[in-house]
Amino acid sequence: MPQEAYGSQRLYRVSYSGPEGEGSFKVTLRLVSPARYLIQAVDPLGRSLWSLDVNNAAGLWLNHHSHTYCLFEGRFDVSGVPLGPFPLLSLPSLLSGRVPGEPAPGSPTAEPRGREFDFKDAEGRRWTGALGEGGSVLSWTLSEGSTPKVWWIRRDDWAILSDRERGVQVRWREVLRENLDREPARLAPPAEYKRTPCGDPDLPSSEP
Repeated sequence: MPQEAYGSQRLYRVSYSGPEGEGSFKVTLRLVSPARYLIQAVDPLGRSLWSLDVNNAAGLWLNHHSHTYCLFEGRFDVSGVPLGPFPLLSLPSLLSGRVPGEPAPGSPTAEPRGREFDFKDAEGRRWTGALGEGGSVLSWTLSEGSTPKVWWIRRDDWAILSDRERGVQVRWREVLRENLDREPARLAPPAEYKRTPCGDPDLPSSEP
């Protein structure tokens, strides 16, 4: 993310299609710093759906529909938010149309070749894609071994993410961007919310 992106808040319109059905909602991203962001989602009637507060590599996930929450670190892979198995701090990059991964240190293919890029991240996953004028990202594919897992493409004003393994497609576009006047308060689970496991079985246990 470029430095000038921080200290901003952005509103996105999002549509979802997957095993649970289809739907639409709005997402507000408050991008405080490289280490802190806050995301809140509401349905078309303005009712809160979920919230995510990330600081460094730790996150708090609130499910306002089921009155539950979970705490997790490292990856953004929570049941109910099908935006892909990406590191927590890369989610703003994904929403803003950038590649939510980075080359492993010393990767020999880290530099773009013309308008294409091809690199492996620290976990050995392969990222390939195409760049437009000015270095904007037109598309990318994430593969594990020889198997493509996740695709992303920009089509007109829309970003489209397809996850074959989960049978999910998510579309979104930015509709508003403005300065963030002050850092938002840290989220905390309401007293009536129950702590539950996050969706990734590799995440720490949610038992107290």
